[in-house]
Amino acid sequence: MRKQYFYWIYLVTSLVLLIYGGFTLIRNNINGTSIPIYVYIMVGIGGVMLLMFLVLLLVDLINKKNKRIENRPVENPQKEEKSEEPIEKPVEKPVEEAPLEEKKEEEPESENDEETAEEDDDDSDDEVIYETNRSSSSSSSYRFRGGSGYIKRVGYGPVLRVEGPRILDMRSTTYYRIEGNFVYQEGSGVLFEINGKRIRDAFGGYLYEISGSNINKIYGGFFASISGSYITTYDLKDKYEMTDSFSVEQILVAVALIFGKY
Repeated sequence: MRKQYFYWIYLVTSLVLLIYGGFTLIRNNINGTSIPIYVYIMVGIGGVMLLMFLVLLLVDLINKKNKRIENRPVENPQKEEKSEEPIEKPVEKPVEEAPLEEKKEEEPESENDEETAEEDDDDSDDEVIYETNRSSSSSSSYRFRGGSGYIKRVGYGPVLRVEGPRILDMRSTTYYRIEGNFVYQEGSGVLFEINGKRIRDAFGGYLYEISGSNINKIYGGFFASISGSYITTYDLKDKYEMTDSFSVEQILVAVALIFGKY
């Protein structure tokens, strides 16, 4: 209360000096009379006081805004994970045993089936499936689909090493881990959150999204393009090579780590 009272006195004083001095200055100019020195002093002091008041008011508003951002509650991703219902496994029906004669006749067919199954496995994609824990407090696991390799800056060398859900930033030797929709910095906590083809700062707003072959800034528009195994910025200054076919999640995390927050 005292602080506000002081502000009002300060503001009123500066306005009185500025208005009275300005009025006297204008009146003397119109009448053609000499202007006393104290009029210039009053106008100068009033103007400086008003300017300082505006500066202090602006600083106070910025500090209040920063405090609101710092005091913003952060959602705990582990609560959402605990609320997930376990997936019910289908109940397998017991298979009736066939007579011995029928089993003997079916044995050659089963061998052929095994051979065809092996051929199908050979023709399947080389996509690697990683299995990892969702959190340290849960024994449940999920299957992560993605590539494994390096992301290199053309003309410089490797920047990131991708090992499925784990990504090593070779510039700072820091590991990051993708678990579900969240990206953790190992030894720290949640850093990013992935929603579909978008990635956001865990403590802020959205950063980047993938739309077709384009990488867009959520607040800024087109930023880079994906062509084959290369990521190229719109101004052609930076170009990065991907040594494997990475998933959308891996590319989003790589873009956020390489180009940073904004």
